[in-house]
Amino acid sequence: MMSSINVFPQWLVFALICAFSFFLVIGVGSLFSSLIAIALASSISFLLAKSLHDGFWWKWIHLFFLPLIFLCLQLNIAPHWYLLALVLSWFVFGKVMVSRVPLYLSNQSALSELESCIPLGGHFLDVGAGTGKVLQHLSASRADLSLCGVEQAKAPWLWGKFRLPSSVRWINADYQGLDFADYDCIYAFLSPAVMADLWSQARSQMKPGSLFISNSFEIPGVDPDQVIELNDWKNGKLLLWRM
Repeated sequence: MMSSINVFPQWLVFALICAFSFFLVIGVGSLFSSLIAIALASSISFLLAKSLHDGFWWKWIHLFFLPLIFLCLQLNIAPHWYLLALVLSWFVFGKVMVSRVPLYLSNQSALSELESCIPLGGHFLDVGAGTGKVLQHLSASRADLSLCGVEQAKAPWLWGKFRLPSSVRWINADYQGLDFADYDCIYAFLSPAVMADLWSQARSQMKPGSLFISNSFEIPGVDPDQVIELNDWKNGKLLLWRM
């Protein structure tokens, strides 16, 4: 049962557990108090998430999801504030519930190491470029490069639009629609959830001799050709694969 449900997208598992917990609240709440129903449903959701989700954070989301809704209802917050929060979340994080790629920003250690890895005069692509921090750094330190970045979420992309020089190609789109064959070096700081698919696209499109670099996230079952430790607080590293 568990192995079969794990083939579903994680957003669908989240929705199924939430639906189960709401029905449980309705059923138990009709017999006992609302607090008992919420406590029971949250505890069971926590255990289900621990077994069915693939990230440790999901169980905490399920544990606090219903109590937070209950608390907000007690505060009598006007409905338009919930709509505003939803719109702002979409504006900043895009389709993170489906893409499962949050907003990660490369630190100074990663930028310093990255600039020395990129081939001279190369065409460089930052996949999931966030606010354009990597491209801004490279535009100042590596004038020989042709720079491009792609970011799907609107707010980070707009921030990058204002901060990046006009020489940088700055795209608001899903990176899966790009042809990786146009680039000599591709850099990604995305999420463990997408690394297998990203690697599949890189292997099928990137030219022989080109370079693929991942900040901290490994590709399942594929050892990197080089690892550069960043010696930062999160034990980050640059992982390099030569095509």
